[in-house]
Amino acid sequence: MPDPMDVTVGPSQGQRRPGSSPPKQRPSRKTNVAKVRTSHACDRCRLMRTKCSGGDRCSKCLKDGAACVYGDRKRERNKKDLAESLDRISLLEEENSQLVSALRSVTEQPDFRPEENARILQLLTKYSEQDEEEEEEEVEEPPGGPLSSHSQSRATPSASQLPSSGSSQARPRVGDMRGEGKARSDAGSPHRQGELNHIVTLDLGGGASGFVGKMSEISWIQRGFETVRGHTAPNHGLLHAAEMDEDPVTTTDFIYFMDDINVLSVDEDYVDQYHWPNDDSLVILSEAFFHCMQGAFHFVLREEFLQRANSFSGKGTAPSWRNRRWLALANLVWAIGAKWLKITQLADGDSNGEHLTYFARARALGLDHRVMFDHPDIERVQGIGLLAFYLLVNGSITRAWNTLGHATRHATALGLHLKITDPAVSELDKVRRARTWYSLYSLEILIAEITGRPKSIFLTDVTIPIDLFYSVPKEMQQFSAQIDNFRSPDASRKIWLDYLNRGRNVSQMTGGVVPWKSFASVGRGAPTSYLPQRLYLCRLSDKIASQMYTGTSEDSWFQIQRKIGNLQSELRAWADQLPPELALQGEESADIDPRSKIELRLYYHSVEMILHRPCLCEVIIEDESSRSKEFNRSSARACVHAAMSMLSLMPDYPTAHEAYQLLPWWALLHFVAQAAAVLLLELALDARHFPDEIPQVVMYLRKAMSYLWCMSEGSLSCHRAWRIFRQLLTEVLERHEELDMMDVPAEAPPPPRWNDKLEELTVKAFASRKHGISPPMPH
Repeated sequence: MPDPMDVTVGPSQGQRRPGSSPPKQRPSRKTNVAKVRTSHACDRCRLMRTKCSGGDRCSKCLKDGAACVYGDRKRERNKKDLAESLDRISLLEEENSQLVSALRSVTEQPDFRPEENARILQLLTKYSEQDEEEEEEEVEEPPGGPLSSHSQSRATPSASQLPSSGSSQARPRVGDMRGEGKARSDAGSPHRQGELNHIVTLDLGGGASGFVGKMSEISWIQRGFETVRGHTAPNHGLLHAAEMDEDPVTTTDFIYFMDDINVLSVDEDYVDQYHWPNDDSLVILSEAFFHCMQGAFHFVLREEFLQRANSFSGKGTAPSWRNRRWLALANLVWAIGAKWLKITQLADGDSNGEHLTYFARARALGLDHRVMFDHPDIERVQGIGLLAFYLLVNGSITRAWNTLGHATRHATALGLHLKITDPAVSELDKVRRARTWYSLYSLEILIAEITGRPKSIFLTDVTIPIDLFYSVPKEMQQFSAQIDNFRSPDASRKIWLDYLNRGRNVSQMTGGVVPWKSFASVGRGAPTSYLPQRLYLCRLSDKIASQMYTGTSEDSWFQIQRKIGNLQSELRAWADQLPPELALQGEESADIDPRSKIELRLYYHSVEMILHRPCLCEVIIEDESSRSKEFNRSSARACVHAAMSMLSLMPDYPTAHEAYQLLPWWALLHFVAQAAAVLLLELALDARHFPDEIPQVVMYLRKAMSYLWCMSEGSLSCHRAWRIFRQLLTEVLERHEELDMMDVPAEAPPPPRWNDKLEELTVKAFASRKHGISPPMPH
């Protein structure tokens, strides 16, 4: 029998696939052997792993009487698949460009409403339109010779395809090669984050004195004044030309937080520290505290506190040390409740200084400077946290920041930040520890957002889960029932709701996105999902601060853009995954307190402004790609849209006491100031991001100014904020006389404690050291 490898097969006997040809035979390296071998086996021989003779029909298939088929080789198949995939990618990119262009044209229509089209804005910040021409990356010739034959040029990626900021092994991208890849992160704003360009003092600790970081709206106000006064950096050809080489004004000039009241005005040595309120006052003050917290801060569990207050055994006498510590905490609870009742005009009779008296009793019982040297338990840590909150709502931001630092140190020493694995610890104790820790954390994030300062809590060290708040521990039931002859928590809530409904009147506040008739359900309780979802949003804010506002960043502007895109995707994912009862665009429920949902919406837009604020400036980068410029524009628009969306949630024609009843009163000035600073900064930039929507920007700015005006009479901080923003508005109007702001008052009623010294300091802050400006608005 002849050797199969020696068989010659005629062309009429073989079968081939279309487009394929039989392999050529080549002589073996062993010239003394007459056999030949093929470079491409047929499909049947390859499957059977036998030698194939090649030809139109190999000897093995001929012998077996089988069809002989030569398919594509693996490399050829891969090339075809790659070509098809590249064609598909090209088609999708073209369609994506068309869709983004169409969406952009929609946002530029005069009747576009950002608060109703948030999803469109989110998409535009993530994607940018394709360049008119495809850019190819040029690969330099390696030393010692020309490029190898396999070197290829790569297509320019779209904005959504930019390399991850955390990927150190990503291949070079066009963005890295263009100006945005070479420019420092300070090409945008904020700039000089790791520098102290002027010496600061604490000025006896009043207000928010001291260092203010770039994440704070106070820094945004400074940039607004610099922009409208025409201060620009020299040498625009430099890659970091947007960096200011000198500060004509300082950030501390525009700190508007002040000590609204002297919280130490009532001497703790002259109060009855063991005083016990009557039954009605006990219920109203306690319920007012839990009501005004709106479920955002859980330092104290309502049911447990009410049960202990109703059954407290040391009334009017010197209690035990354990009861003394609890009584100090209780007096601080009542001080915060009394403060809220005062500013909302819900308090009965003359109660102007009532909260100061309760605070003096708390100090007399130990919640004072002694907490610095104590070794407290969880209850004392809760008291220190509440002390920081009380200082915050009275405008003493720096004191609150310092006090909170002590609380977080004590909490860390107690291990409250760690997950509990001890089986002896009850579910209630686990939740109590988590509630205390995350209340401190939420307050820490808020103060960091206000001041722009670094935090004393790092998430990398925290392991206690947020999911603990999704379920109510069974032990909670012991605090919900009536014990002996004492009032139950449900009976206490009924008394409070009756009191609230008698004193509440929202007839003057109308308009806004939220239907205000839904506020009939105020006080019904926040949904269980509110607290964990709010904590997730706090974590996102923390992540933005650590990635975008750190003074040690060496990122290029290209990498900053990528971080903004990634963080925006996380923020959008959080909003999309909210449960129905908290969904930002969901229906209102009559059984749930609407304030929780509104606070979550306001906070969401606040975090959006912080994220996109770096692009809201004049970014000057040499050789910047069109894609980078478009990203800057979309991000700046997202920042301004967030400000307008926040203000759209608030009712029109506000009154201060009603606003404090329905909105997050502890952060209302902060939120309004953020929105006003963003809108004024956009106008100071000649509305370059909203050239066709200036009336819309002006409308929302007018609303922000109305809130500052109505709150001005009751707070030194609000009045100073009004004066600062009114001055900035005046200087913007000098450049843009066409803006319709005639109905914004020139003056606002000052609070009783506003004096000539404060007026002089405020006027002095408006003066520029190098450039003449218009005189400040008259007082």
